[in-house]
Amino acid sequence: MKRLLKVVPLMALVLTVGFAFANKEHAQSAGWVELNGTAQQLQSKPCVSPTNDLCKVIFASDPNSQEHQVYMDENLSIPMRNGSTEAYIIND
Repeated sequence: MKRLLKVVPLMALVLTVGFAFANKEHAQSAGWVELNGTAQQLQSKPCVSPTNDLCKVIFASDPNSQEHQVYMDENLSIPMRNGSTEAYIIND
């Protein structure tokens, strides 16, 4: 019984730490773009300029070189800043 009383608080501590890292709410994202009508997450952060310009990207594999606005969230509601006057090219 004494052993159980020592193990239970330790297990609670381990679970608390585990759940703290399992929460994805504050996970950093490189950005999101709308591609073919759905939100797609970027693998690397394209916009690192110290400006207030909107961040736009062009996918290297796109034959039309269409510019895509980069957003900070999956809902595509918060535009990402720190862009440039020219769109960043992403090798996908």
